[in-house]
Order: sequence, then structure tokens, then C-alpha cells
Amino acid sequence: MPLVETILLLYLGYAMKINIEIIKKAIIHDPIQIKNLNEKALVPKMMIRRRLSRNAKIVIYLADQCNFTCGNMIYGSAYGEVLDTITILDAIKNKESISPTSFQNSVYNTAASYHSIVHGNTSEILTLSCGNNTSYCVMQQAALSLHYEKEVFVCASEAMNFHSSSSLNICESELEYGLAFVVKRTHEPANIHIKNGTQKGVPLSLSWMKNLYDACGNNEKMVIEIEL
Repeated sequence: MPLVETILLLYLGYAMKINIEIIKKAIIHDPIQIKNLNEKALVPKMMIRRRLSRNAKIVIYLADQCNFTCGNMIYGSAYGEVLDTITILDAIKNKESISPTSFQNSVYNTAASYHSIVHGNTSEILTLSCGNNTSYCVMQQAALSLHYEKEVFVCASEAMNFHSSSSLNICESELEYGLAFVVKRTHEPANIHIKNGTQKGVPLSLSWMKNLYDACGNNEKMVIEIEL
């Protein structure tokens, strides 16, 4: 079905379901800070590497694990570049100069943008932030994008290793977390079914993706139905 017709049906209130196949998947996380993101090899230009945010390093690493360099990309994060935002606020509070790098990085599309700079990706890139529903919304957008793209790279991450992170009242046991998938549209029946429940140690914004990752297991064929 053409994308325009799909959008029109959604606007009119019709429920749409699209089956997508998981081609590749990757995950990485750490209670405090992920130790080896291989950024020296993945980002050879030192000036760019020095400016990378934690989320950017996670996304670049996950993309490499999925063999993704160029193409359509959907990225999601509930809290975005909260580390750089806090650095700016601390500087203002202490009447210090604001770091130009922190200012540059304090937007939600930072991580995806750095990946595009490193690989020269000129394809469509979209960043979403939808609170605890972020990872599912990312996959919904990927399903829509598959109307005109053969494959889509989807990724979501959180980097929350900052002082007073407990004030967010969320998953303190895993302060850095990221998941990624490469997906394509299929007409084959779904063979993966998940429940959108929470898991201990997983940020709420990434729970749906983590459940999907676990449901995939070692299956050779991984197809899931996405409701728009």
C-alpha cells in the first residue's frame, strides 16, 4: 500500500499492521559506563572523536555491529544528551564559560548526526523522543519508512551516568544502554510475539526493544507485527 494511503487511513482512525523482518540486531550496556566502544577504530579522525557524546559512541558502535554505514536511520532516546545539558546548567550555575562542544551536543539528534558525519550518510535520518514508549515508537516509524525504503536501521539508547541521576527516579542499575536492529518489510506471518513488560535493569524507554531482542533469540527467521 502506498505511503500516502497508509497515512490517510491512519488519519481516519483505521488500525494498520505491518510485518517486518529483523535482519540484524545488537545490544550493549553497562551499570556505569560502557568500557570498550572501539571509537578509535570506528572514528579515526581525532577531532570528531573528541567531540562525540556518550550516546554517539554507543550508536556508532551498534551500527558497526549491524554492519550499517549509510541508509535510512531512525534513532530514539527519552533523555537524549542529558549529560551535556547538565554540563551547561552547571556552568551557568557556577558562572563559568559554557563548553562549545556541550552546547553543540545538547540536542536530541546529536548521536545520529555524528554517525552520519563519520560515514557520510546523506539518507533520511529521524530522531524521536517519546518517553517510556520511545523504542516502540522508533519501530513504528521504521515500519512506515519501509513503504519507500528497502531496509531501515533502528537504534535507541540512553546515557545517564551523571551526578544525581537518581533524581530521574529511573533505572539506576544500568546507566548506559543501547539496542539496534536492521529491519525490512515482509509479507510472511509473524513468528515473534512479545509483551511490553518492564525488565529489571533496563531503562523504561528501551524496555520494548529489549523484549524484542530477547524474543528473537537465535531464530534464523525473525518476523514481528507492528501496529501503527
